[in-house]
Amino acid sequence: MRKNLFAVVAVLAMLVCLVGCAASGQAAGSASSAASAESSGGSFSAQPSEVQGQANADSGSTAASDAAAISDASVAFASWNADAASLSALVSYVEAATDEGGSGYVPPKDRIAVFDMDGTFICEKAPIYMDHMLLLHRVQEDPGYAPTDEMRALCDQMRASADQGIPLNDADLPYKKNDALADAFAGMTFDEFHAYVADFMATKGVEGFSGMTYGESFYKPMLEVIAYLQRNDFDVYVVTACEREVVRAVVEPLGIDASHVIGSDWAYAATNQGDEDGAAYTFERSDDLLIAGYYLGETGKTNKVIAIQREIGKHPVLAFGNSSGDFAMLNYALDNEAYPAASFLVVADDTEREYGDDVKAADMYKEAENAGWTAISMRYDWLAIYGDGVVKTHLRADNAQEQIEAA
Repeated sequence: MRKNLFAVVAVLAMLVCLVGCAASGQAAGSASSAASAESSGGSFSAQPSEVQGQANADSGSTAASDAAAISDASVAFASWNADAASLSALVSYVEAATDEGGSGYVPPKDRIAVFDMDGTFICEKAPIYMDHMLLLHRVQEDPGYAPTDEMRALCDQMRASADQGIPLNDADLPYKKNDALADAFAGMTFDEFHAYVADFMATKGVEGFSGMTYGESFYKPMLEVIAYLQRNDFDVYVVTACEREVVRAVVEPLGIDASHVIGSDWAYAATNQGDEDGAAYTFERSDDLLIAGYYLGETGKTNKVIAIQREIGKHPVLAFGNSSGDFAMLNYALDNEAYPAASFLVVADDTEREYGDDVKAADMYKEAENAGWTAISMRYDWLAIYGDGVVKTHLRADNAQEQIEAA
């Protein structure tokens, strides 16, 4: 009897040991994972909700999975305030869209997300649009370029308006500017032009800020949104009124392919085409394709919707914009009858870190509420806007206004 009792005790001891070792190993594994995540510098590899759903099934714990999802989002969106309602709306939408068993599921082939550029994911007006500054740089600062008197006069007018903070009272300005920009780079190949833009972005400091070039002037929170969507199999397109070739050069570092850029267009021509129509001229192997030097038209407002249909051929399920030029695109996304959709409006309401405008911001919030878009607040939703060391300084217009008030 005593021998049998000792045997039972021995078996029980072995079982206790095995259970304890297993628990210890699981805890060690969790600690190792946490340490690995910390040592990786906060890098995030988003998993589609299908994978998260399988993890739920394996663990049998919905609460644990939800906590993991929240943790993942906090790393993926390091530049956002964790309690931002707009961020929560976006993450909820993406999780539903990628949950194959859910009612909000969107197949990967139809996960189309469209983004405006200026003011949506890159600095918009410091002091004026980036492509305007590119034109001013070409005409006023590039010693290798000889502008016409007409072009120089236009740029002097644009520069004075920017310095004074007063919009040009010229309804034809977009067409004049775009014609001048195309003319300023006429005869360049696309590789040459993209290299020129890349150099401008890398070397030209953004007016009104210190410690930032135009190539560093992307809104960090929105870059995190783009990366998050790409990791979740969304096809990201840029749909903007800015010139297509400018935008292609600007977004290339973001991993957005040239085929996913829709913008206002310049005319192109073959090297030896001359005045012959493209429908009549045969491109030769000795030809290059060049910027022809004139503007074809702006992709703004409803033209954005038309361009989406013409070039993508699919209805977007997500849209992001920041101005009245994007309202049509935001409405178009919400009009998707095949799948649930969402539209987001970036509101420039931060007057401390950016050049926001309280009056305009109030109008944008009203527009978003009335239209059913989700507003993204620069001031309240974003923990950071730009990189470390970037400081808002003064625009020349600010200095001009201070001089007026002092007088």
